[in-house]
Amino acid sequence: MRILQGIDLLKIKRVQKIHSRFGDKFLSRIFSTKEIKQIHEKKKYLSKIASKFSAKEAASKAIGTGFSEGLRFKDIEILNQKNGKPIILLHGMAKQKINDLISSSVSISDEKDLVVTIVTFIVKN
Repeated sequence: MRILQGIDLLKIKRVQKIHSRFGDKFLSRIFSTKEIKQIHEKKKYLSKIASKFSAKEAASKAIGTGFSEGLRFKDIEILNQKNGKPIILLHGMAKQKINDLISSSVSISDEKDLVVTIVTFIVKN
């Protein structure tokens, strides 16, 4: 068994600048339809975008490649359960790179203008 972990720290203002410049084009390039639907349901719109973006970054670091070697943002989907708990769904290249997944965990926290995320994958050797 191996533990793979990634962390990301993001300024919400960075996401705000990108979103104000590119709008829904940015959202549709980075997020799945389900993720976008959840983003629009929340009161803290920019914070929710930043949280999901940061979680994707942390997951890509846990995978070990970042967003390279064919890994795309939409290969990692961050959804919230009804109680708000975030979960990770892997698709495409992400699923290929982590093919013996036992368990995954994501923790997201935001304070003022920052979001921090830790992603952990437990995989078979």
